Amino acid sequence: MYVVLALFLLMGIVNKPTLNSYFSTKRLLYTPAFPDVISRDRFQLICKFLHFNDNTKKDNYLGPTRLFKIFPVIQHLNEKFQTLFYPGQNICIDESLTLWKGRLAFKMYLPLKASKFGIKTYELCDSKSGYLWSFIVYTGSETQLNSSLIRENTNKTTSVVLHLVEPLLHRGHTLWMDNYYNSPQLAKLLKNHGTDCVGTLRLNRKGVPTTVKNTKLRKGEIIAQHAGPITVLKWQDKKPVSVISTFHNADTQTDIKRNKEIKKPKIIIDYNEMMGGVDLKDQLLQYYNVERKRLHKWYMKLFRRLLNATVVNAMIIYNKNQERLTDHLAFRVNLVEGLLLKFTDQEQAARRVQGRRHSSDNTIPRLRERHFISKIPPSGKKARPQRRCVVCTKNKRRKETVYWCSDCDVGLCIDQCFQDYHTKLNF
Repeated sequence: MYVVLALFLLMGIVNKPTLNSYFSTKRLLYTPAFPDVISRDRFQLICKFLHFNDNTKKDNYLGPTRLFKIFPVIQHLNEKFQTLFYPGQNICIDESLTLWKGRLAFKMYLPLKASKFGIKTYELCDSKSGYLWSFIVYTGSETQLNSSLIRENTNKTTSVVLHLVEPLLHRGHTLWMDNYYNSPQLAKLLKNHGTDCVGTLRLNRKGVPTTVKNTKLRKGEIIAQHAGPITVLKWQDKKPVSVISTFHNADTQTDIKRNKEIKKPKIIIDYNEMMGGVDLKDQLLQYYNVERKRLHKWYMKLFRRLLNATVVNAMIIYNKNQERLTDHLAFRVNLVEGLLLKFTDQEQAARRVQGRRHSSDNTIPRLRERHFISKIPPSGKKARPQRRCVVCTKNKRRKETVYWCSDCDVGLCIDQCFQDYHTKLNF
Protein backbone atom coordinates (compact mmCIF):
# COMPACT_ATOMS: atom_id res chain seq x y z
CA MET A 1 0.00 0.00 0.00
CA TYR A 2 2.86 2.39 0.72
CA VAL A 3 4.25 1.62 -2.74
CA VAL A 4 0.88 2.49 -4.31
CA LEU A 5 0.74 5.77 -2.36
CA ALA A 6 4.29 6.55 -3.48
CA LEU A 7 3.32 5.95 -7.11
CA PHE A 8 0.28 8.25 -6.69
CA LEU A 9 2.70 10.99 -5.61
CA LEU A 10 5.11 10.17 -8.44
CA MET A 11 2.26 10.57 -10.94
CA GLY A 12 1.99 14.16 -9.77
CA ILE A 13 5.65 14.72 -10.69
CA VAL A 14 5.71 12.67 -13.93
CA ASN A 15 2.64 13.63 -15.96
CA LYS A 16 1.43 11.17 -18.61
CA PRO A 17 -1.87 11.02 -20.53
CA THR A 18 -3.08 7.56 -19.43
CA LEU A 19 -2.43 5.07 -16.65
CA ASN A 20 -1.13 2.45 -19.10
CA SER A 21 1.51 4.85 -20.39
CA TYR A 22 3.22 4.80 -16.97
CA PHE A 23 3.85 1.07 -17.41
CA SER A 24 4.64 1.20 -21.13
CA THR A 25 7.85 -0.52 -22.29
CA LYS A 26 8.16 1.66 -25.39
CA ARG A 27 11.44 3.47 -25.31
CA LEU A 28 9.89 6.93 -25.70
CA LEU A 29 7.45 6.43 -22.81
CA TYR A 30 9.41 4.07 -20.56
CA THR A 31 9.54 5.12 -16.89
CA PRO A 32 11.29 2.31 -14.97
CA ALA A 33 10.16 3.49 -11.51
CA PHE A 34 6.65 2.15 -12.16
CA PRO A 35 7.06 -1.35 -13.72
CA ASP A 36 10.16 -2.08 -11.62
CA VAL A 37 8.27 -1.94 -8.30
CA ILE A 38 4.81 -3.27 -9.22
CA SER A 39 3.10 -4.76 -12.25
CA ARG A 40 0.41 -2.81 -14.06
CA ASP A 41 -2.30 -5.41 -13.38
CA ARG A 42 -1.45 -5.52 -9.68
CA PHE A 43 -1.53 -1.72 -9.45
CA GLN A 44 -4.90 -1.51 -11.22
CA LEU A 45 -6.32 -4.26 -9.01
CA ILE A 46 -5.32 -2.46 -5.80
CA CYS A 47 -6.80 0.82 -7.10
CA LYS A 48 -10.02 -0.96 -8.07
CA PHE A 49 -10.60 -2.44 -4.61
CA LEU A 50 -9.17 0.43 -2.56
CA HIS A 51 -11.72 1.33 0.16
CA PHE A 52 -11.56 3.53 3.25
CA ASN A 53 -14.57 2.28 5.21
CA ASP A 54 -16.22 -1.08 5.91
CA ASN A 55 -19.51 -1.29 4.00
CA THR A 56 -20.87 -3.86 6.45
CA LYS A 57 -20.77 -1.23 9.25
CA LYS A 58 -22.95 1.30 7.46
CA ASP A 59 -25.91 0.67 9.79
CA ASN A 60 -23.87 1.77 12.83
CA TYR A 61 -22.32 4.79 11.10
CA LEU A 62 -23.07 8.16 12.77
CA GLY A 63 -21.19 10.58 10.49
CA PRO A 64 -22.43 12.44 7.39
CA THR A 65 -24.31 9.96 5.19
CA ARG A 66 -22.88 11.24 1.93
CA LEU A 67 -19.28 11.00 3.20
CA PHE A 68 -19.49 7.41 4.44
CA LYS A 69 -16.99 6.13 1.85
CA ILE A 70 -14.18 8.44 2.97
CA PHE A 71 -15.16 9.73 6.42
CA PRO A 72 -12.43 7.81 8.36
CA VAL A 73 -9.76 9.51 6.22
CA ILE A 74 -11.30 12.98 6.75
CA GLN A 75 -11.57 12.43 10.51
CA HIS A 76 -8.02 11.06 10.82
CA LEU A 77 -6.40 13.86 8.80
CA ASN A 78 -8.27 16.58 10.68
CA GLU A 79 -6.94 15.19 13.96
CA LYS A 80 -3.37 14.78 12.67
CA PHE A 81 -3.19 18.20 11.01
CA GLN A 82 -4.18 19.89 14.28
CA THR A 83 -1.89 17.75 16.45
CA LEU A 84 1.35 18.08 14.48
CA PHE A 85 1.48 21.84 13.83
CA TYR A 86 0.37 25.00 15.59
CA PRO A 87 -0.39 27.95 13.27
CA GLY A 88 1.03 31.45 13.66
CA GLN A 89 -0.90 34.49 14.81
CA ASN A 90 -2.54 35.09 11.42
CA ILE A 91 -4.97 32.45 10.16
CA CYS A 92 -7.55 32.59 7.37
CA ILE A 93 -10.71 30.78 6.31
CA ASP A 94 -11.70 30.35 2.68
CA GLU A 95 -13.22 27.85 0.26
CA SER A 96 -11.39 25.36 -1.93
CA LEU A 97 -12.68 23.20 -4.78
CA THR A 98 -11.68 19.70 -5.89
CA LEU A 99 -12.49 19.30 -9.58
CA TRP A 100 -15.35 16.86 -10.23
CA LYS A 101 -17.66 17.03 -13.25
CA GLY A 102 -19.46 13.73 -12.74
CA ARG A 103 -22.82 13.16 -11.11
CA LEU A 104 -22.78 13.94 -7.40
CA ALA A 105 -25.51 15.19 -5.06
CA PHE A 106 -23.28 17.80 -3.37
CA LYS A 107 -21.31 18.97 -6.42
CA MET A 108 -20.92 22.76 -6.34
CA TYR A 109 -20.46 25.47 -8.96
CA LEU A 110 -18.05 28.26 -7.96
CA PRO A 111 -17.44 30.53 -10.99
CA LEU A 112 -14.51 32.38 -9.37
CA LYS A 113 -12.50 29.18 -8.83
CA ALA A 114 -10.23 27.65 -11.49
CA SER A 115 -12.05 24.29 -11.42
CA LYS A 116 -15.58 25.83 -11.39
CA PHE A 117 -17.32 22.47 -10.69
CA GLY A 118 -16.45 20.08 -7.90
CA ILE A 119 -16.43 19.17 -4.20
CA LYS A 120 -16.28 22.24 -1.96
CA THR A 121 -14.32 22.32 1.26
CA TYR A 122 -14.15 25.02 3.92
CA GLU A 123 -10.54 25.31 5.05
CA LEU A 124 -8.63 27.04 7.84
CA CYS A 125 -5.00 27.66 6.89
CA ASP A 126 -1.97 29.42 8.30
CA SER A 127 -1.74 32.74 6.42
CA LYS A 128 2.03 32.76 5.84
CA SER A 129 2.89 29.11 5.14
CA GLY A 130 -0.41 27.82 3.69
CA TYR A 131 -0.54 24.92 6.19
CA LEU A 132 -3.98 23.27 6.13
CA TRP A 133 -4.97 23.09 9.81
CA SER A 134 -8.60 21.96 9.58
CA PHE A 135 -11.28 21.51 6.92
CA ILE A 136 -14.95 20.66 6.36
CA VAL A 137 -16.25 18.84 3.27
CA TYR A 138 -19.50 20.56 2.27
CA THR A 139 -22.37 18.10 1.64
CA GLY A 140 -25.32 20.49 1.45
CA SER A 141 -27.94 20.40 4.19
CA GLU A 142 -26.27 17.30 5.70
CA THR A 143 -23.05 19.14 6.56
CA GLN A 144 -22.29 18.53 10.23
CA LEU A 145 -21.10 21.63 12.12
CA ASN A 146 -20.26 21.12 15.79
CA SER A 147 -19.40 23.93 18.18
CA SER A 148 -20.44 24.88 21.68
CA LEU A 149 -20.99 28.47 20.42
CA ILE A 150 -23.56 27.53 17.76
CA ARG A 151 -27.17 28.41 18.66
CA GLU A 152 -30.49 27.75 16.93
CA ASN A 153 -30.52 31.18 15.27
CA THR A 154 -26.85 31.02 14.14
CA ASN A 155 -26.61 31.23 10.36
CA LYS A 156 -24.71 28.72 8.22
CA THR A 157 -21.62 30.79 7.43
CA THR A 158 -21.11 31.77 11.07
CA SER A 159 -21.49 28.11 12.07
CA VAL A 160 -18.76 27.13 9.60
CA VAL A 161 -16.37 29.71 11.09
CA LEU A 162 -17.11 28.69 14.69
CA HIS A 163 -16.64 24.98 13.87
CA LEU A 164 -13.22 25.60 12.32
CA VAL A 165 -11.83 28.21 14.70
CA GLU A 166 -13.20 27.05 18.09
CA PRO A 167 -10.00 25.12 19.12
CA LEU A 168 -7.98 28.33 18.54
CA LEU A 169 -10.15 30.77 20.52
CA HIS A 170 -8.69 32.69 23.51
CA ARG A 171 -5.16 32.36 22.09
CA GLY A 172 -4.64 35.77 20.49
CA HIS A 173 -5.03 34.79 16.84
CA THR A 174 -6.18 37.13 14.06
CA LEU A 175 -8.71 35.55 11.71
CA TRP A 176 -8.89 36.83 8.10
CA MET A 177 -12.03 36.12 6.05
CA ASP A 178 -13.84 37.42 2.96
CA ASN A 179 -17.31 38.92 2.79
CA TYR A 180 -18.99 35.50 2.49
CA TYR A 181 -18.40 34.90 6.22
CA ASN A 182 -17.95 38.32 7.88
CA SER A 183 -20.63 40.17 9.83
CA PRO A 184 -20.60 42.61 12.78
CA GLN A 185 -22.21 39.97 15.05
CA LEU A 186 -19.51 37.40 14.23
CA ALA A 187 -16.72 39.96 14.74
CA LYS A 188 -18.12 40.85 18.17
CA LEU A 189 -18.48 37.19 19.15
CA LEU A 190 -14.89 36.37 18.14
CA LYS A 191 -13.52 39.46 19.91
CA ASN A 192 -15.28 38.40 23.12
CA HIS A 193 -13.44 35.06 22.84
CA GLY A 194 -9.96 36.57 22.45
CA THR A 195 -9.71 36.40 18.67
CA ASP A 196 -9.43 39.37 16.32
CA CYS A 197 -11.36 39.37 13.05
CA VAL A 198 -10.55 41.22 9.81
CA GLY A 199 -11.95 41.02 6.30
CA THR A 200 -14.19 42.38 3.59
CA LEU A 201 -17.85 42.95 4.41
CA ARG A 202 -21.16 42.92 2.57
CA LEU A 203 -23.05 46.13 3.31
CA ASN A 204 -26.40 44.30 3.45
CA ARG A 205 -25.34 42.37 6.56
CA LYS A 206 -27.33 42.98 9.71
CA GLY A 207 -25.64 45.50 12.01
CA VAL A 208 -23.76 47.49 9.32
CA PRO A 209 -24.07 51.25 10.14
CA THR A 210 -26.51 53.12 7.89
CA THR A 211 -24.06 56.01 7.50
CA VAL A 212 -21.39 53.74 5.98
CA LYS A 213 -23.93 51.87 3.89
CA ASN A 214 -25.63 54.85 2.23
CA THR A 215 -22.85 57.46 1.90
CA LYS A 216 -21.59 57.91 -1.67
CA LEU A 217 -17.86 58.62 -2.00
CA ARG A 218 -15.48 59.93 -4.61
CA LYS A 219 -12.42 57.95 -5.59
CA GLY A 220 -9.90 57.83 -2.76
CA GLU A 221 -12.34 58.98 -0.06
CA ILE A 222 -12.91 57.02 3.16
CA ILE A 223 -15.74 56.80 5.66
CA ALA A 224 -15.52 54.76 8.86
CA GLN A 225 -17.58 54.19 11.96
CA HIS A 226 -16.51 52.62 15.26
CA ALA A 227 -18.55 50.74 17.84
CA GLY A 228 -16.36 49.59 20.72
CA PRO A 229 -13.53 47.48 19.25
CA ILE A 230 -15.27 47.05 15.88
CA THR A 231 -14.48 49.32 12.93
CA VAL A 232 -16.52 49.28 9.71
CA LEU A 233 -14.85 51.21 6.87
CA LYS A 234 -15.70 51.95 3.24
CA TRP A 235 -13.11 53.14 0.74
CA GLN A 236 -13.85 54.21 -2.81
CA ASP A 237 -11.49 52.73 -5.38
CA LYS A 238 -12.82 51.93 -8.86
CA LYS A 239 -15.66 50.35 -6.88
CA PRO A 240 -16.56 50.79 -3.20
CA VAL A 241 -14.64 48.41 -0.91
CA SER A 242 -16.07 47.80 2.57
CA VAL A 243 -14.12 46.08 5.36
CA ILE A 244 -14.50 45.23 9.02
CA SER A 245 -11.84 44.90 11.71
CA THR A 246 -11.59 44.50 15.47
CA PHE A 247 -8.13 46.04 15.88
CA HIS A 248 -7.61 48.50 12.99
CA ASN A 249 -8.66 52.14 12.81
CA ALA A 250 -9.15 54.39 9.76
CA ASP A 251 -5.41 55.07 9.24
CA THR A 252 -4.08 55.16 5.67
CA GLN A 253 -0.77 54.04 4.24
CA THR A 254 1.00 54.71 0.95
CA ASP A 255 1.13 51.72 -1.38
CA ILE A 256 3.15 51.63 -4.62
CA LYS A 257 1.34 50.12 -7.61
CA ARG A 258 2.73 50.30 -11.15
CA ASN A 259 5.24 52.92 -10.04
CA LYS A 260 2.43 55.10 -8.65
CA GLU A 261 1.88 55.98 -5.03
CA ILE A 262 -1.67 55.29 -3.86
CA LYS A 263 -3.05 55.99 -0.40
CA LYS A 264 -5.00 53.03 0.91
CA PRO A 265 -6.52 52.18 4.31
CA LYS A 266 -4.09 50.04 6.31
CA ILE A 267 -6.84 47.45 6.81
CA ILE A 268 -6.95 46.74 3.06
CA ILE A 269 -3.15 46.54 2.71
CA ASP A 270 -2.95 44.07 5.60
CA TYR A 271 -5.91 42.10 4.23
CA ASN A 272 -4.28 41.67 0.81
CA GLU A 273 -1.14 40.38 2.52
CA MET A 274 -2.72 37.95 5.02
CA MET A 275 -5.77 36.55 3.24
CA GLY A 276 -3.92 34.30 0.77
CA GLY A 277 -3.26 31.23 2.96
CA VAL A 278 -5.79 28.92 1.27
CA ASP A 279 -4.85 30.20 -2.20
CA LEU A 280 -1.17 29.55 -1.39
CA LYS A 281 -2.01 25.99 -0.36
CA ASP A 282 -3.99 25.44 -3.60
CA GLN A 283 -1.08 26.83 -5.59
CA LEU A 284 1.36 24.40 -3.97
CA LEU A 285 -1.03 21.52 -4.73
CA GLN A 286 -1.44 22.53 -8.37
CA TYR A 287 2.29 22.30 -9.15
CA TYR A 288 2.21 18.51 -8.62
CA ASN A 289 -1.43 17.52 -9.11
CA VAL A 290 -1.97 13.99 -7.77
CA GLU A 291 -5.66 13.60 -8.68
CA ARG A 292 -6.11 12.51 -12.29
CA LYS A 293 -8.88 13.93 -14.46
CA ARG A 294 -10.45 10.59 -15.40
CA LEU A 295 -11.30 8.99 -12.09
CA HIS A 296 -14.68 7.29 -11.89
CA LYS A 297 -15.11 7.47 -8.11
CA TRP A 298 -15.50 10.87 -6.46
CA TYR A 299 -14.11 9.69 -3.12
CA MET A 300 -10.93 8.43 -4.80
CA LYS A 301 -10.37 11.87 -6.29
CA LEU A 302 -10.99 13.54 -2.94
CA PHE A 303 -8.62 11.06 -1.27
CA ARG A 304 -5.83 11.92 -3.71
CA ARG A 305 -6.45 15.62 -3.11
CA LEU A 306 -6.14 15.09 0.64
CA LEU A 307 -3.03 12.94 0.11
CA ASN A 308 -1.49 15.80 -1.84
CA ALA A 309 -2.40 18.27 0.91
CA THR A 310 -0.78 15.93 3.45
CA VAL A 311 2.50 16.09 1.51
CA VAL A 312 2.38 19.91 1.42
CA ASN A 313 1.75 19.99 5.19
CA ALA A 314 4.63 17.57 5.77
CA MET A 315 6.95 19.78 3.71
CA ILE A 316 5.94 22.87 5.73
CA ILE A 317 6.59 21.06 9.04
CA TYR A 318 9.93 19.75 7.73
CA ASN A 319 11.08 23.22 6.62
CA LYS A 320 10.04 24.73 9.96
CA ASN A 321 12.52 22.40 11.66
CA GLN A 322 15.40 22.90 9.21
CA GLU A 323 17.88 25.76 9.00
CA ARG A 324 17.93 25.48 5.21
CA LEU A 325 14.67 25.31 3.25
CA THR A 326 14.09 22.27 1.04
CA ASP A 327 12.82 22.75 -2.50
CA HIS A 328 9.25 21.51 -3.10
CA LEU A 329 10.23 19.16 -5.93
CA ALA A 330 13.26 17.81 -4.05
CA PHE A 331 11.09 17.09 -1.01
CA ARG A 332 8.58 15.11 -3.08
CA VAL A 333 11.29 13.15 -4.92
CA ASN A 334 13.05 12.27 -1.65
CA LEU A 335 9.73 11.22 -0.10
CA VAL A 336 8.86 8.93 -3.02
CA GLU A 337 12.36 7.44 -3.08
CA GLY A 338 12.25 6.79 0.66
CA LEU A 339 8.87 5.03 0.45
CA LEU A 340 9.92 2.87 -2.50
CA LEU A 341 13.26 1.89 -0.95
CA LYS A 342 11.64 0.94 2.36
CA PHE A 343 8.53 -0.88 1.17
CA THR A 344 9.42 -2.36 -2.24
CA ASP A 345 10.13 -6.12 -2.34
CA GLN A 346 13.64 -5.98 -3.80
CA GLU A 347 13.71 -9.64 -4.94
CA GLN A 348 10.51 -9.27 -6.94
CA ALA A 349 11.73 -5.98 -8.38
CA ALA A 350 14.97 -7.65 -9.52
CA ARG A 351 13.03 -10.45 -11.24
CA ARG A 352 10.89 -7.91 -13.09
CA VAL A 353 13.92 -5.97 -14.30
CA GLN A 354 15.85 -9.07 -15.39
CA GLY A 355 15.37 -9.86 -19.04
CA ARG A 356 12.98 -6.96 -19.74
CA ARG A 357 13.18 -5.71 -23.29
CA HIS A 358 11.67 -2.55 -24.74
CA SER A 359 8.85 -3.22 -27.17
CA SER A 360 10.31 -0.77 -29.67
CA ASP A 361 13.46 -2.96 -29.84
CA ASN A 362 11.46 -5.65 -31.68
CA THR A 363 11.77 -3.70 -34.94
CA ILE A 364 15.51 -4.50 -35.06
CA PRO A 365 16.17 -7.98 -36.62
CA ARG A 366 19.25 -8.77 -34.54
CA LEU A 367 17.16 -8.41 -31.36
CA ARG A 368 14.08 -10.44 -32.36
CA GLU A 369 15.23 -13.27 -34.64
CA ARG A 370 16.98 -16.53 -33.72
CA HIS A 371 20.75 -16.37 -34.18
CA PHE A 372 23.49 -18.97 -33.81
CA ILE A 373 27.21 -18.60 -33.40
CA SER A 374 29.56 -20.56 -35.67
CA LYS A 375 33.12 -20.52 -36.95
CA ILE A 376 33.88 -18.36 -39.94
CA PRO A 377 34.18 -20.73 -42.97
CA PRO A 378 37.52 -20.78 -44.84
CA SER A 379 37.76 -18.69 -47.98
CA GLY A 380 40.64 -18.46 -50.45
CA LYS A 381 44.16 -18.88 -49.08
CA LYS A 382 43.24 -18.26 -45.43
CA ALA A 383 42.89 -21.57 -43.58
CA ARG A 384 41.62 -19.84 -40.46
CA PRO A 385 39.92 -16.57 -41.47
CA GLN A 386 39.37 -13.97 -38.76
CA ARG A 387 37.24 -10.85 -38.29
CA ARG A 388 37.17 -8.01 -35.83
CA CYS A 389 34.55 -8.36 -33.10
CA VAL A 390 31.99 -5.53 -33.60
CA VAL A 391 31.23 -5.29 -29.87
CA CYS A 392 34.89 -5.01 -28.90
CA THR A 393 35.50 -2.49 -31.69
CA LYS A 394 32.61 -0.30 -30.54
CA ASN A 395 34.00 -0.38 -27.00
CA LYS A 396 37.45 0.61 -28.34
CA ARG A 397 39.03 -2.81 -27.89
CA ARG A 398 40.88 -4.32 -30.88
CA LYS A 399 40.23 -8.06 -30.94
CA GLU A 400 40.20 -10.59 -33.77
CA THR A 401 37.85 -13.58 -33.60
CA VAL A 402 37.26 -16.76 -35.63
CA TYR A 403 33.52 -16.76 -34.73
CA TRP A 404 30.65 -14.90 -36.33
CA CYS A 405 26.90 -14.68 -36.77
CA SER A 406 26.21 -15.71 -40.37
CA ASP A 407 22.74 -14.06 -40.43
CA CYS A 408 24.10 -10.69 -39.28
CA ASP A 409 27.41 -11.13 -41.13
CA VAL A 410 29.49 -9.74 -38.27
CA GLY A 411 32.40 -11.09 -36.26
CA LEU A 412 31.67 -11.74 -32.57
CA CYS A 413 33.53 -13.15 -29.61
CA ILE A 414 32.13 -16.43 -28.38
CA ASP A 415 31.72 -15.18 -24.81
CA GLN A 416 29.64 -12.15 -23.69
CA CYS A 417 29.88 -10.22 -26.97
CA PHE A 418 27.52 -12.53 -28.88
CA GLN A 419 24.87 -12.26 -26.16
CA ASP A 420 25.18 -8.48 -25.82
CA TYR A 421 24.92 -7.93 -29.58
CA HIS A 422 21.67 -9.89 -29.85
CA THR A 423 19.95 -8.69 -26.66
CA LYS A 424 20.96 -5.03 -26.21
CA LEU A 425 20.11 -2.10 -28.39
CA ASN A 426 23.15 -0.17 -27.21
CA PHE A 427 25.87 -2.72 -26.63
